[in-house]
Amino acid sequence: MTPNVTRLAQDALAHQHAGRLDIAIRMFSEVLQHEPRHPQANFTLGIAAYQEGRIGAAVDHLRTAASRARKHPQVQQLLGLALLNSGDLEGAREALQKAVALAPKVAELHANLGDVYRLMRKPVLSRKCFERALGIDPDHGLAHLGLGQLEVSLGNIDTATDLFEKALATGQEQPAALYRLAFTRTHKEQPEILNVIQAMLADGTDRAAPDLADLHWAAGKIHYDLGDTPMAAEHYRTARRLRYDPFDQVAHDERISFMRDIFTPSFFDERRDAADSSARPLFIFGMPRSGTTLAEQIIARHSDVASGGELSYFRDLQRKIGLMGPPSAALERQLTGIEPRDFRRLARGYLRALDSVDRRLPRVTDKMPHNFEMLWLMALLFPKAAFIHCDRSPADVCVSLLSHALSPAHNYCRTQESVGAYFQSYDRLMTHWKNVLPVEIHTLSYEALVNDQEGQSRLLLERAGLTWQEECLEFYNGDAPVTTFSDLQVRRPMFRSSIGRWKRHRDLLDRLFEALGPLAPTEIRAKDPDLPETEFGAQSAANDEIREHRTA
Repeated sequence: MTPNVTRLAQDALAHQHAGRLDIAIRMFSEVLQHEPRHPQANFTLGIAAYQEGRIGAAVDHLRTAASRARKHPQVQQLLGLALLNSGDLEGAREALQKAVALAPKVAELHANLGDVYRLMRKPVLSRKCFERALGIDPDHGLAHLGLGQLEVSLGNIDTATDLFEKALATGQEQPAALYRLAFTRTHKEQPEILNVIQAMLADGTDRAAPDLADLHWAAGKIHYDLGDTPMAAEHYRTARRLRYDPFDQVAHDERISFMRDIFTPSFFDERRDAADSSARPLFIFGMPRSGTTLAEQIIARHSDVASGGELSYFRDLQRKIGLMGPPSAALERQLTGIEPRDFRRLARGYLRALDSVDRRLPRVTDKMPHNFEMLWLMALLFPKAAFIHCDRSPADVCVSLLSHALSPAHNYCRTQESVGAYFQSYDRLMTHWKNVLPVEIHTLSYEALVNDQEGQSRLLLERAGLTWQEECLEFYNGDAPVTTFSDLQVRRPMFRSSIGRWKRHRDLLDRLFEALGPLAPTEIRAKDPDLPETEFGAQSAANDEIREHRTA
């Protein structure tokens, strides 16, 4: 490093300490032009990226900072939080364990680690971490909040509500506590917390984007409960702008087209020797908010089934292979050049992941929704597994995605246009898979399940290769932790209020309907009879007919 760069970094740090962050960020960016691995510059720029919701950039900067500043707990902590937001739970656990080892008396680090264990569905370890945090600081807001979220995942809603209120009373983590309180309850009249939320949004405090987003999500949920749909939609729209980066639909469509070109019937015919004989996996996939959590809870009530939740194995492979990046001739050669021994190694690795969930029971669920992009590999490796595709009215799925806070990685949810276009690309890929994959995919209609719970549940278990057990009707009494955004809904018996939810938003969804095109609801498409029909469009029409018949 040249003396000029050293001085530039020192001046940038001085500006940072003085609160002149814009100047500091510009100067640290210049530092990285000369010294790309400078630890302080990467740390500061990583924090800035994290606060702006640019999680990928944050992870890159913080990884570099952590590699150069291994004994600084705050660097490991921020890296852990960024990895957590990116969905890399194992990486987050490793970073936060390092942070705790470096600073064992810092309550916040134990609470952060507890949150990772909660999402990894390790409730005992999670609870220990939160309790350690509260042992260090009994008024630690993040620990109360995390413990409350753990109780929600276990179905203890009243206990969770008390803990969220304790977190709010500490004056810490207020946006997150208000968010959880808003979504834990159904509001029949205006609650006091709405006044708190509105005051915080109007007080001029310079809050981080994730905190502002939480406040808007919470306000939107309360206004929706109170019947003010336009106001709710405005808050949701602001929350999405704060939470998600713009989505590159063109790049995404290029990826999907590439996959459809590569993974043809001949691709699978030529690789039949890749198959493993195991029938352990129960794959459950589909768009988020399509009923994947509900399907897993039904199946996991069976005495032969362990609940694996959202296993990241195939999504991690997707990143490693390069299938989340742009298509290329090199990527095509890599995919077509995978050897039989490599397939066998991948199958063994996945079976070890299932063993880490449960070694005793013969079947294990994996309900990572976006595994629908990796069905080519899942079908090659495990043709004897069960493949359950969760289907729900496209308009209802999209409205739900637009009004619930998913992780920043789901930035296709940012606008009506982006979520509608994304759903169409998903539809095209699923249609392709059903035509080319050498496995049978069972499609579970959310609407059909709600209207005929026992009949559809029996069929679901039959297609999963399981005998019927009456306990599967009481999916809401399961003891497996639920860490998805459906954690509250699946703790209640089946309800019909989510069917046709889009109708309440009808006048606000023109851009969504246009983006969905032939997948828009039947009565919307009827205004333009020239729109082409598709499989999902037909399913949507069938679901509309079921609903109208049942409610007639």
